[in-house]
Amino acid sequence: MKAIRRSVKKSAGFMLLDAMLAVAIFALAVIGLSRCVQNCMRSERIRREEGLAQRVLANYQTQIETEALPLADTMTEQLKGAWAGMTMNITREPMKLQNEKEQDLFGLFKVHLDVSWKAGSETVHRDLSFIVYPKQQ
Repeated sequence: MKAIRRSVKKSAGFMLLDAMLAVAIFALAVIGLSRCVQNCMRSERIRREEGLAQRVLANYQTQIETEALPLADTMTEQLKGAWAGMTMNITREPMKLQNEKEQDLFGLFKVHLDVSWKAGSETVHRDLSFIVYPKQQ
């Protein structure tokens, strides 16, 4: 009878140890899974912000090329709406070019668009440069 009780106590002790080991393995798996989910959420946020930045750069380029946006030498604008938190910096500089006869070409401008925003603790920039020739009046 005593032998049966000892074997039951030993197996009960092993069951407790097995349960603790299983809980520890499960906890490690949950921690690893939470890091995977966190990385997925971070990459989705970055993808969304990059898409917004590309859209705002394309919108401003179109507005400048169609002359819907009057262009000054420098302009800074805090964006609103879907782009809240982003800042658009626009610079325009005249280009000094010559044609094949070495005559100066006038009226060409290089436009540089730079959109910046805070992502966590760092500031992210995306830029776009293009040449524009305003319509002559």
